Amino acid sequence: MWRLLLLLLPLTELPSHAHYTSSDVVYHPLPHFWTGVGFCPAGDINYNGISAALESPSMQLHLRLIGALPIGAITHIRIHWLLELVQFLEYSTEGVPQYDYEKFDRFVDLLQELHMSPVLEFMANPGDVFTANPERNWFLWENFVKSIINHQLARHGATRLSSWRYETWNEPDLLNYNRINFTSASYLEYVQAVRRGLSKAGGRRKSKQLYRALRGPAGLFKSEQRHPLCWELLEVCNQQLAKCPIDILSYHRKGLDGSAQEILNGSLALLTKIYHDYPQLQQLPVANDEADPIAGWDTPRDFQSDVRYAATLIATVMQHWQAKLEGGVLAQLESLSHDNAFLSYHPYEFSQRTLLAHFRMNETNPPHSQFVQKPVYAALGMLAKLGTRAADLEVVNMDSKHSVQVLRSISGNGAAQYMATIFLSPEQAGPQLTAYHHKYTLNMSIANESAFITELLVPHSTDPAHVWQQAGSPAYPNATLREAMRRAQTPRLYETGPIWQYNSELVVNSAHLPLPWLMLLRVCSAAWPKLKRPQQLEIVEVTKSEVFIRWSEQARSTQCLKSYEVWFRERAGSDWLHISQGWHLPYPSFQYAPGENNSVNGFYKVRGVDVFNEHSAFSQIVEYLEL
Repeated sequence: MWRLLLLLLPLTELPSHAHYTSSDVVYHPLPHFWTGVGFCPAGDINYNGISAALESPSMQLHLRLIGALPIGAITHIRIHWLLELVQFLEYSTEGVPQYDYEKFDRFVDLLQELHMSPVLEFMANPGDVFTANPERNWFLWENFVKSIINHQLARHGATRLSSWRYETWNEPDLLNYNRINFTSASYLEYVQAVRRGLSKAGGRRKSKQLYRALRGPAGLFKSEQRHPLCWELLEVCNQQLAKCPIDILSYHRKGLDGSAQEILNGSLALLTKIYHDYPQLQQLPVANDEADPIAGWDTPRDFQSDVRYAATLIATVMQHWQAKLEGGVLAQLESLSHDNAFLSYHPYEFSQRTLLAHFRMNETNPPHSQFVQKPVYAALGMLAKLGTRAADLEVVNMDSKHSVQVLRSISGNGAAQYMATIFLSPEQAGPQLTAYHHKYTLNMSIANESAFITELLVPHSTDPAHVWQQAGSPAYPNATLREAMRRAQTPRLYETGPIWQYNSELVVNSAHLPLPWLMLLRVCSAAWPKLKRPQQLEIVEVTKSEVFIRWSEQARSTQCLKSYEVWFRERAGSDWLHISQGWHLPYPSFQYAPGENNSVNGFYKVRGVDVFNEHSAFSQIVEYLEL
C-alpha cells in the first residue's frame, strides 16, 4: 500500500488543514452520462437550407474538431431539423411518400467516422408531407420513421443503430418549433405513430437488446396552460404506463444565473412536481437534453469565453452525479446534454455558448474558417478521463466562503489500476486569489511502480480568449496570433513523474492559482494497458499552407496518455521532423501552419507518449498533397 499526498499549500500560515484518506471510500459504477452536445443549424428550415448549413466547409471542419476530443468525451450529437436532409420525391400510386436519403446518409456517415451517434429527433416536414395530409399523419409518421430506420439498418446494421438515440419533436409547445401546427390530439397521435414506426422497423429482426427506446417530450414544461402538449403526454403515460409511447422522459432545464446549482435546482423542482402529479412516471429514466448555465446560446456573456464556463460544466456533472447517488428524484438520471455545439459569429467569437471560437476569415481567397478550442472544450476532454467507478462528491471547506469539490474515480483491479480525480475550485465571477491549506490522501493497492500526471485549467494561461483580447480582439487574427491562442487552448501540464515510494507527495500551491481553476490528477500502475497506435489519421485542408490533423484513439488505451507527437517529412528519404515539439497535445488533433514559404505537402505520422515516457507505435503514414 502506498499513499499519494496531494497538498494545496498557502503562502501564509492558516489554521489546521483538512485531511482525508480513501480507505473508507465506497466507489459506485459511473456511467458517463454527460457526453451529449447539440445545436440548431443556421438558415432556412427546409431541405436546401439545412443541407447548405450542415454541408458547409465551416460546419464540416467544426464537426471534425468536436470529434477530435478524447474517445468517449462526446458520444451523441443532437441537431435540430436533421431529418430535413431527407428529401421528398413523390407519392407512390398507393399514396405512400417516397424519399431520397442521400444527404442524410452522407451526414450520418461523417458522424460515424467521427465516433459520434446522432440523437434522431423526429422533427421535419419534407415536401410538406405532414401539413398537406393532416388526416393521414397517423400513417405518414409511422411510415416515415419506419422507412428511415429500415434504410439505416440495411446500411449500418442493428448493433450500430442501437447506439443512436431517438426522440420526439423538440419543444413542441413553442411556436417557433411547432411548424406543423400540432393540436393536443394530433400531437398525441404523432407520438404514438413514431413509437409504432420504431417498433415495426426491422421486421422480425428484433431482440430485447436492440430495442429502440424513444425519448420525449423534450419540453420546457412551463405552465400547463402555456405548454399543454408536453403535460398532456405525461397525463396519458401516467394513466397507463404500459402503453406509454416514451421510454425515457426528456426535458430541458437551464440555469437562471449561469450557475451549475441553478441547473440542478431546476431539474429537482420540475421532477418533484412531475412525480407528485404523475407518480407512475417515477419508473422512467430521465434526461435533461439542454443542461446549460443560462438560456440564449447566442447572447454574448463574458463567462462563456473562459475557464468559468468550463468550471460550470464540470460542476454541473459533479452535482448531478451526487444527486443521482442520493437516490432522490434524480436517481433515474440517464443523461445530460449540453447545447453548446453552435458556430459562433463575429464579434462574439468566444463569448457565445459554444465549444469553439469561430473566426470567419473573409479576407482570404476563398474565405475560410479558423477554430480555436475554448476551455469548456478542454473540460469535456478532462471528464472523459474519469474511470468506470466513482465516489461520492466531496466538498472540502477551506474557509467560510470557499470550498473545493473533489470527484475521484478508479478503474481496474489488482495490479492493473487507474485512478482519475478532478478538483474544482470555488466558482467566482472573476479571477481572485485565495490561499488555503488542504491535505488530501489517495490510496491505491498496487503491486509495482506507478506514475502520475496533473493538468490544470486556469485563467489566462489556458485562456485563448485572453490572448485574443490582449491583441486587441481582431476579427481576422493572423497566423502568429492564431498559434498563440492554440498554445493556450489545452490543459496546462502541471506535474508528471514516477511514483516509487509509498509516501510520495505532490504539492500544489493554491495561492498561485487565480480562481476558478480545475485540475485533473491521473495515477496509472505500470500494469495498466499500454498505449496503442493511433488510428484513422486524417489531414484536412484549412486554407492554403495550413492543415488540420486528427486521429482516432483506441478504447481503454489512452487513460495514461501524456501527450501526442506529430511527425512530418516532405518527401520519401528526407528526415522526419517532430512538428509538434514544444506543444502539449493531450487530445487527438493538431493544426499545422508552417507558413507561406513552407509546404504542408508530404507525409505525416503520429504516436503517443504515456506517463512512463513510453511511446506507442506510430500510426500509419499518410501522404497529403495540397491541390
